[in-house]
Amino acid sequence: MGDSDAESLERVCDAAEVTEQSPAVVEFDGTKVAVFVVDGEYFALDAVCPHQGGPLEDGKVEEGCVYCPWHGWQFDLESGDHVHGKATATTYRVAVEGEDVLVGPST
Repeated sequence: MGDSDAESLERVCDAAEVTEQSPAVVEFDGTKVAVFVVDGEYFALDAVCPHQGGPLEDGKVEEGCVYCPWHGWQFDLESGDHVHGKATATTYRVAVEGEDVLVGPST
């Protein structure tokens, strides 16, 4: 990662705080962000479902998507797109350096 990339990322938590069974909820730039890990790959998106505000961090993660626990809306972890095109959850860049999880604005 180049210096400009590193400068745009902010440490939000320890990597140990993020497990496949329990995503971390962090704050980045005044927004609640859910950080997920699936098969060693990290993803971050708004923790609040754009449909009616459900807690995405409490949703089931399956086949690269998170399902909102309130109404089952399904969002792709990488793009944030709803699988049927109804809405998009904002995604964030994620990097892990040592034991630190870093989050930054999506590009």
